[in-house]
Amino acid sequence: MKYIILLFLLFISSSTLYGQTANTTLDNIPEETVHIHTNTSLCFAGEYLYYKFYCVLSESLLHSTLSKVGYVDLINEEKEIIFQHKLTLTEGTGFSEFFIPADLPSGNYKLIGYTNWMRNFGPVTFYKQDITILNPYLGDQNVFLKDDQIKDTLNIFNSTSNKKNKPNNIINLKIDKNVYKQREKVNLEVTAIPGTKLAGTYSISVRRITTLDNGIDTIRSLITNRNNHKRPSSYPFLPESRGEFLSGNIEQEKNSAQKLMISFPGENNVFHVASTNSTGDFNIPLSVRNNNEDMYIRPFLSNGNFEKISIRNNQNIDYGMVNFNSFLINKEMKNLIVERSIHNQIENAYFDSKPDSIIQTKALPPFYSGEKTQYILDEYKRFSTLKETFVEILKLVSIGKDSKGKTIFKIIPKLPLLDSGISSLVLLDGAYIHDHERLLNLPSKSIEKITIARDQYLYGSYSFQGIMDIRTFEGDSYKNYLDNNTQSFKNEQFRVIKKYYREDYSGNKKEQKKHIPDFRNQLAWIPEIAETENSFDLNFYTSDVTGDYEISIQGISSTGVPIQVTKRFNVE
Repeated sequence: MKYIILLFLLFISSSTLYGQTANTTLDNIPEETVHIHTNTSLCFAGEYLYYKFYCVLSESLLHSTLSKVGYVDLINEEKEIIFQHKLTLTEGTGFSEFFIPADLPSGNYKLIGYTNWMRNFGPVTFYKQDITILNPYLGDQNVFLKDDQIKDTLNIFNSTSNKKNKPNNIINLKIDKNVYKQREKVNLEVTAIPGTKLAGTYSISVRRITTLDNGIDTIRSLITNRNNHKRPSSYPFLPESRGEFLSGNIEQEKNSAQKLMISFPGENNVFHVASTNSTGDFNIPLSVRNNNEDMYIRPFLSNGNFEKISIRNNQNIDYGMVNFNSFLINKEMKNLIVERSIHNQIENAYFDSKPDSIIQTKALPPFYSGEKTQYILDEYKRFSTLKETFVEILKLVSIGKDSKGKTIFKIIPKLPLLDSGISSLVLLDGAYIHDHERLLNLPSKSIEKITIARDQYLYGSYSFQGIMDIRTFEGDSYKNYLDNNTQSFKNEQFRVIKKYYREDYSGNKKEQKKHIPDFRNQLAWIPEIAETENSFDLNFYTSDVTGDYEISIQGISSTGVPIQVTKRFNVE
């Protein structure tokens, strides 16, 4: 874990820098490689593209603990971004999904996966997979009709079916039979060959396969994309080992560093202080679990003029040379397209009866620690304004003046600490409030509670004498008390973690659900399986859709072995 220590020292010494990092310790940090397991490479409008993100160390193919954030982009042939997802990675893995909207045109797209650290080594190291989107509702399918000489078989499904059914030398898939009836239970057993274990992380997709479907990209990309390039001479992009990096610039009249107060208001609010360099650039690591919708930035010392702040994001990322797959259709495919479109419409109409569930993450503790005193104002006599509340209730806070005569709130330090003269940090519903005088007329009836922390707190390189955390019943009262130099930004949120719906016809449920149509082409998507034993079992149910189905399991073993095994069965 040597590189983790190196990163920690790097963050301490250079967390405020943006641009080329000349620290030679970065040469000792290993490279990363990404693989993405998708449920399909052909999506219709009204369907979900599910995916599992695997990040491993390029040299060993062991799960990477270096990056805590992964990125997945879908781009069209003009390299326009259709979606850009930000994932929280746990032991190098994460998963999510994208619903194909009815207004997305048919075409050839590319799914791209990477980490911030991988950007130093160029787009040649990114994971890239062809995704075809077919939207029959828009009518125009000319993108798929470029050649009059179209063969009946347009993909690798038939030509590689025998090869795909061969298990690799680590894992075997076993089902209780090869042909099932509609709405019947399928029992799947995953076993390791004798002398090995299933130790590793896996994802499983069970989906109907027709001649429409392209062959899914194989996991060989983990091997072909590694160690075929030189290390860069500099590293503009640091590994996001603590969380994502917030990078940006403030336009300033003088070339001098300054402090930026950055707050993410909300129930689980986050606060940071960023130091800019002489040209106004800043770059700081954020909490990996920061998922607040809005972000507010305010220069601590302002000359009174509006200083424009800009945030850098991945919208202008270089994807390098991208070659797109050419997917073609013919008249013989019409019935398959119509059938699948009807199935999707019916399934979406009954979505409420088959919902996914969001896995709630634990609430974050307050970003500030230490002894706290909390005042629940319903337990006291309510006064008209916050100023009167200070005088009558908040004995640990005083109202004073700074050297320029501005009103400031001062939290009385705990003994034996003396008044240092530094300001206190004041938050309203999690937002940083620079102008304390604005808060004096905050109606007391709107305040739910006030928390006072009397320790000294160091954020970045700036100290505060105590923290005053005011929470209102509305939760967004801060919007009326921010000054003109506070600028707002939308915070690109992490993807929520879901437990995907799996149909259940056990017991009397089959009878209870007989009136609900079941036209699932995707029978199961199980993105998170971690195993250490020699075998494991799982089950799923077939739908009312007959035809051939494929079970696909992919993953990385704990010893760095890529796994991909498939098995087919039929529903009649």
